[in-house]
Amino acid sequence: MYIWNINKLVMALQAGTITGKQKKRYRITFWLLVALTVFSLPGVYNPSSMNGYDVIDLILFFIINVIAIYLLVGFYKKRMRKEFSSSCPFLAY
Repeated sequence: MYIWNINKLVMALQAGTITGKQKKRYRITFWLLVALTVFSLPGVYNPSSMNGYDVIDLILFFIINVIAIYLLVGFYKKRMRKEFSSSCPFLAY
């Protein structure tokens, strides 16, 4: 698995050298990380112990992260000048 070097992963996907079994591993790894992140939020952000500032902080945290991910994908598309979403195993559903 290409974990740290995403450029090699994208080139392997474009060349078609990644097998279906490897794509399945990437999808499982991705969704496992998403699940761990989502399931840990109630433990970290307990609504019963949050005040108004904590709620505002949580909302801003999500907004900033969504904007950052959107910008990074946009920058990556411009840099590669190729269709990024078709070569990304997580976005190509």
